[in-house]
Amino acid sequence: MNDDSPVLLEVDGEIVTITLNRPAALNSIDHPMALALHRSIVESADVPGARAVVLRGAGRSFCGGGDIAAMHAHRADMPAFIERMIDAFHAGVMALHRSRLPVIASVHGAVAGGGFSLALACDLVIATRGTRFVVAYPQLGAPADGGLSYRLSRQLGAARAFEMLTGPEPLPAENAMALGLINGVVDGDTADAEARRRAHGLAALPRQSVEELKQLVAAQSDEALEAQLAREKAAFLRCAATEDFARRVDAFVSRATRRARMPDGAAP
Repeated sequence: MNDDSPVLLEVDGEIVTITLNRPAALNSIDHPMALALHRSIVESADVPGARAVVLRGAGRSFCGGGDIAAMHAHRADMPAFIERMIDAFHAGVMALHRSRLPVIASVHGAVAGGGFSLALACDLVIATRGTRFVVAYPQLGAPADGGLSYRLSRQLGAARAFEMLTGPEPLPAENAMALGLINGVVDGDTADAEARRRAHGLAALPRQSVEELKQLVAAQSDEALEAQLAREKAAFLRCAATEDFARRVDAFVSRATRRARMPDGAAP
């Protein structure tokens, strides 16, 4: 295992842990991370004796969404760059959906944009108290990706999903739990431990029945999810080709740069 990799894969008996490993960037998703995530998800299903997967993020947050700075760095060919990122990210989302192994997400801090999509692509989600789920896309001038529009519409209904997708307010973990979007809220730094406990619980069940149940649940939505991912990608690329999107990317990076230059404790 290379600790410099943007995604780490560790095996501990029957449990495979996949860690998003760009903590300095709040585990934001760039193209190398998306590729590594897809590869790790596929590899996890092939680990001999593996019965469950825990997906977590290193550092202060689970995942801050797509890497806006990477998009800005490719401003001259931004739509083409974003298309490559989305293709790699969506491949990972579909790999999660189709994996034979149940996947439990352990989330904390910011779960934003593509990070929100990634969490909901897992079979179970455990969050620390204080976790905030943030849609983030409209503020960037973009629609959703990673299947977020599909998951929220399916779980909340069209009206509530549209309200959440266009609303600026973060969703606290307790509210996400009340809406049925996640499966547990825990105190302190215990989300990883709770996710592993759930993983061991699944591993203790007959393997064939768990794998068959996961496939039965996934089968009813497989084609619909794949079609929605294609629609999300097309919509995102249309938005990415606009001047409004480019201006908002520029503004995001400018704000981030100013914050990085401020002394500790200074107001933005």
